[in-house]
Amino acid sequence: MDIPNRPTFRELFHDGERRLEVFIYTSNLEKFLHAKTVFDRSGLVLKHFKSKTDPYVEDYSFGKERLLTRAIREISDVIGKHSFFFVEDTSLRIESLSNGEKDFPGLSVKEWFAKTTFDDLDMELSSLGQGRASIIKSDIALHVPGMPRPLFFHGEISGSVAESAPDFLENDQYPWLTARTFNGWFIPDGAEKRLGEMSLEESWQYDFRTKSLESLINRLEEYAAVLNLPPHAYSRSQHLPPADQLRLLPANKPILIVVGKTCAGKTTFGERARQEHGWCWVEASDILRTFKTQYDDEPAKDFDFAKHTLETKGADVVARKILQLYSDKLLDGLIITGFRTIEELETIKERIPEAQVVLMEASERIRFQRHLARGRLGSIRTLREFRAHDISQWSFGLLRVAEDFADIRVTNEGTLQDYWQQIEFLLRNNMGDSFRGVSRRVHPRHGLKDNQLYRCLLVLGEEGRSLSCDEIQRLTGASGQPIRHNNTNKVLKRVPELAKRFELSGERVRYEIAPAGRAYIRYMKAQFDPEKSV
Repeated sequence: MDIPNRPTFRELFHDGERRLEVFIYTSNLEKFLHAKTVFDRSGLVLKHFKSKTDPYVEDYSFGKERLLTRAIREISDVIGKHSFFFVEDTSLRIESLSNGEKDFPGLSVKEWFAKTTFDDLDMELSSLGQGRASIIKSDIALHVPGMPRPLFFHGEISGSVAESAPDFLENDQYPWLTARTFNGWFIPDGAEKRLGEMSLEESWQYDFRTKSLESLINRLEEYAAVLNLPPHAYSRSQHLPPADQLRLLPANKPILIVVGKTCAGKTTFGERARQEHGWCWVEASDILRTFKTQYDDEPAKDFDFAKHTLETKGADVVARKILQLYSDKLLDGLIITGFRTIEELETIKERIPEAQVVLMEASERIRFQRHLARGRLGSIRTLREFRAHDISQWSFGLLRVAEDFADIRVTNEGTLQDYWQQIEFLLRNNMGDSFRGVSRRVHPRHGLKDNQLYRCLLVLGEEGRSLSCDEIQRLTGASGQPIRHNNTNKVLKRVPELAKRFELSGERVRYEIAPAGRAYIRYMKAQFDPEKSV
C-alpha cells in the first residue's frame, strides 16, 4: 500500500548525461539529514555546506521572505553565485497565542522552545481556554545561478499541542523525529501520534519540512529535464562578430536608436514597429531593471536605482547588456528606445556605426497632455511636476543635447494616425524620399569649429581643471574665433550635466568638465571628425 506524499524516485535525475549539483546551507545537522533522506529517496544527491555556525544572520524582524532572501545573498557573497543551493527556515503558529496575521512564536521558534517547558505551555493554553491548535511551517529559498531572485517553496501541517508531555524513545536513525523539538509536542491533524514519535514511513504525510522539500524537488526535476533537452528543442543565439567584420555584413534592416523626452512617442514607435511590422524592439528601462534584484535590501525608486546603477556599473552598462543579449538580432534590424546617457549612444555607434539616432520631438504642452491622458507617472499631476520630472531625466546627460546627435528628427505633434504613418515611412528605410514631419541628415547643426558647446568642453577637457569664462575665452581664441565670456556662460549654464558650475562669493563663475561632457567630446569627434577621434 502506497503511503501518501511519500518521496518517490525520479528517473530524470539519473537518465540524463548532465546532473544537477545541489547544496543545502545549514548549521543544523538534523535538518541536513532530513533533507538528505528526502533527496536520496528521490534519486538526487544533496551536498552539505558544513558550517559550525549559521552561515547567515537570522534577523526575524525582516519577515520570512526577506530573511531568506538576505540569507541567500549573504551566502552567495561568500561562496559565489554559480551553484544551486537552498536554505530552509521553520516557523510555528500557536493559534491562541498569535495575534491576527502575526504568528507566535513565528520564526523565533528555536529560541522560544529553548526557554519554554511543556508544562509552561500547557498551563498557558489551559488558562486561556482557546484550544491547542497549531501550525508548523517550512519555507525554502532556492538560489538558481543567473536568476535575479530566489525561488520560494512552502510546506505546512496543521495540528494541535498534545495534552501531555512527550515520553518516547529517541529515533537514532532519523534524529529529526524527536522529543527534543516541537515535533515531540505536536500531533498533526488526522494522526494519533506526535510527529516526533512516528516512524519515518508514518511521518511522510505529516511532516511539514518533507512537504516543502517535495515542492523543491518537483522544481529540480523540471530543471533536470531542461538540462538534458535534445538539440532540436532549443536554438543557440548567434554571437555578434567584431566591429570591423560587422561593417562588411549587409544589414537587412537598420538599427534605430529612438531618443526623446517623456511622452514624445518613443514607446509608441517601438510598439508599432513590433506589433505591425515584426521588428525586434528593446526598451532601455526594461534592460536596466534586470540589474534590480530581490537580493537588494530596500527597493529603490526608479530614478535613484537608475542613477546608482549607471554610477556603479558604468554609464553605458545598458548598451553593453543590449549588445550581449541581442547580438543575434543586430543584422536583422533592431529598435532601441529610452537611452538617457551619451555613453550608451557611444557604445552602440562604436560597435555598429550604421546605427541611426532618431530624435522624437513634441512641445511640452502636447507631451503633458499625453501624460495626463495615459495616466503614466501617476504621482505627477501638474505641469510644474512634469517639468521637474523632465529635468531629472535630463540629468543623465543625453536628452538636453540629443539634437546634436540626431541622424533623423521626427516632429510628433499630430494625431496618432499621423504618427503611425511617420513610423512606417522610417521603417521602409526610404533614404531618398521625404515625408512631413521627418527630417534627415540634420546633424551637425554646426560644424565642430562653429559648435560653441563642443569648443568650450574641449578646452575644459584639455586643461583638466575648472576654468573661468574669461579663461575659456582666451583658450578658445588660441584655436580660432574666441568665444566671448558671456556666451561661454550661456552655453555651459544650459548643460549642467556636461559641465559643473561653481559659484563662490567674491570669485568669478568657474566650470569643470563632467564625465558626460567628455563623452560628448568623444562622440562628436568620432561621428563628425573621425580623424581626431579618441
